[in-house]
Parts: sequence; structure tokens; C-alpha cells
Amino acid sequence: MHRPLSTGEHSFWLYDQVAPFHFVVTAQITGEFSISQLEQALVALQQRHPLLRVCIVTDASGQPWFKEDVAKIPLRVVQRIREQDWVKEVEKELTQPFDWSQAPLLRVVLVHSPEVSEIIVTTQHSISDGLSSVYLLRDILQAVGTPDSEMQILPLRPGYEELILEKAAKSPSLPSPENSNNESSPSTVNDSTSPKAEILPEDQTVRLLTWSLSSEETALLISRCRQEQTSVHAAICAAFLLAVSQNSGQQYNLKCLSPIDIRRHLAPLIVEDCGYYASVGLTTHDITPDLTLWDIARSLKSQLHEQMALDKIAQKVTASQAFLATNPSPNQVKQAFDDGYSHEVLVSNLGRLNIPQQFGNIQLQAIYGPAIATHLKNERFIGVATVRNQMFFTCTYLYPETSPAEAVQLQQAAMQQINYCKVAVNN
Repeated sequence: MHRPLSTGEHSFWLYDQVAPFHFVVTAQITGEFSISQLEQALVALQQRHPLLRVCIVTDASGQPWFKEDVAKIPLRVVQRIREQDWVKEVEKELTQPFDWSQAPLLRVVLVHSPEVSEIIVTTQHSISDGLSSVYLLRDILQAVGTPDSEMQILPLRPGYEELILEKAAKSPSLPSPENSNNESSPSTVNDSTSPKAEILPEDQTVRLLTWSLSSEETALLISRCRQEQTSVHAAICAAFLLAVSQNSGQQYNLKCLSPIDIRRHLAPLIVEDCGYYASVGLTTHDITPDLTLWDIARSLKSQLHEQMALDKIAQKVTASQAFLATNPSPNQVKQAFDDGYSHEVLVSNLGRLNIPQQFGNIQLQAIYGPAIATHLKNERFIGVATVRNQMFFTCTYLYPETSPAEAVQLQQAAMQQINYCKVAVNN
């Protein structure tokens, strides 16, 4: 056995048993390569990252553990005929749950043509977050494009919660997290016996909408955000909050969820490891007619900044551990997510990605994602990634709860807000 699942990993494992909880990040590339080159790259990837070699097993008390069980990363190859073929493959991947009792908890799809291809990485959330998947894609492209380059084998890390609480314990201003460890949870076995999540109802499908800003548009937005003393992430969230407010007629107490990268808090420094290293920030907003996008963005940035502090993250960890100590069932975990993370907008912004664009004769053109169906109310998951000085967007939604026309309407209303900002910067 490897190690017990940490609090977040454990929660995601339970959640996944009620609704599939995995996500997709896609790299669009140009340049020729063979299927066998990609297969060899996936072998090297699996050797580098320990969590790509595990399944999940339960011990006698029902506690989940990562267990090494080497099996090849599944690779599915699809011929690329049309520009949007990869979008359909992402939608398929999002509806196909993992069997957590079978390794590995990651799979890859190649949408292939001699000129342009997409590599789609699908990962169970217990072993990865959005940035981790970007590093996995970078590692794949490096192994395909420059196979002679060395790839460092990374060690198995503990869950981030252990590292956060160790660091927090050294800060005199923080409450001691002792007695919150989920290792001491009751030994009764909960109903986590089925290795497969429930499939979506037949009348409900996951849909994906994608778009991008040009490098000029991206530069203008970044410049205006600096002028307005706010972040690009906050401006994007504000644009979608305004779009929801316009489309729904609702103006008060709108909530926005933002995943928060917490790698900077961790010691030893964790940068390129595959794992779940994120918290979630929840901001609340009353959208009144007198507020501009920048008012909302500054408020959102300020609220998020408070929640990024070490003590706030540590408090969330201890609260989550206390909840897991009650030995909740998968349905109770799903209900806790529904109650605690109720929102109108969810934006996961991977930021400006610090990865190469050229790998031998392979060139990275775009990264789309993360795309995920959370199965929370108001399913509108906006993924943002910036690469090659361009911003790429995905919107994941459930049909028929949201129609394609409604998704496009939301996207257009949000982008109209962004475009207004970019026009204003020139005046």
C-alpha cells in the first residue's frame, strides 16, 4: 500500500461515487509524431509521477488508500477530420466515470491528424488538479518531441493538508489543528462499496463550449486589469457574474467559486508534482446597477485574497477533517458540497502558463480547460488558460438543464463585458 488518502482526496473519492468527479485538460498541437512515440511518452510519464500508478483500495475499517498497481495508461486514438472533433471527445470523456479500484486513474485520448492534433488528458480528481494536468501535458509533449531529454522521477508526496497543518502549527496566531486528523475517524464501514460512480441520467448530457481571445485582446485585458488594480481572474469572474445577473434578472447575493492554487504555501516546495494542491474560495456579490465590472472585480479579488491566507486554508482543512471524522456516506458528502458550494458562477483560471511552446518539431498551440461536470446546481464551469499570450476558454454545462443557446448567450454577454473593458482602455 502507498498511503491513506488525504482529506480532500478522500472527499473527492466519496463524491465520485454519487456523481462522476473527474476533469479534462486538452492541449492542441501542430507537428508530426507517431502513435508509438506517444505510447512511449506515456510510459515515461507514469514512471515520473507516483499517483499515475495507483488505484484506491479500502482497509478493514473502510478507510481508502492509494495502492500501487501498475497498469498502462489507456490511450484512445481518434482520427481528426473536423476542427471541433476534439470537443465531442471531451464531452464523451466527462460522462465516462473511472473505476477507482482499477489503476491508473488517468486516461488519454489523441485526436490525430498530420497537421493538427489534440491530446486530451482525463484525470480522477483525487489524484490531480488543473495545474497538475498542465504539467502532465508538458511532460508528454517533452517526451514525444525531445525523447532524449531527461525526466526526473518524482517522490510520492503526502496530501497537501498534512503540509499545510505542519506549517500552520508553526505559526503562533493559528489554532492548533490537533485532534482533527481523519485517521481517527470511526471504524464503521460506510457505503463506499461500489467502485463505479452512478452514470448520468440518460436525458442529461455534458456539453462543452470553447472560445478564445486573440493575443491583442488578451494583452488589452491584462493591461486594463493592471490599471484598475485588480486581477484578470477577478475581471473574468465579474464579467460572468454580470452576464448571469442580466440573463436571469437576479441581482442580489450572487456567489462565485474560484479554485485557489496553494502550492506557494507548501514546503518542501511542490511545483510540478501531480496531485491535488488546491483550495476553493467562495465570494458573494450584490450586483446593483451602480456597480461597474471593476467594482465587482476589486471586491472579488479582496474577498479571495483573505481566503488565500495560510490560516484560512488551515481552518478549512480542520473543518473538512472534522466532517470526515463523522464517517459520512457518499450521499452526505454530495449534500455537503451542494450546501457549502452553492454558486451562480464557477471560474477555474489556470493563469498564464509558464511552459515551453516548442518541443522538438511539436508546437503547442493552445490549452483548453479544465473542463469538469461538478453536478452541482447551476452547472456552469468556466475554465481559463493563457498560453502563447492568448486566453483560451471552456464552458462545461449540463443539457437540457442549460441549452446550447443559453450557454452561448451567457458566453456572449460575459465577453461583451470584457470587450467593453478592452475598448475603454484605448480611450
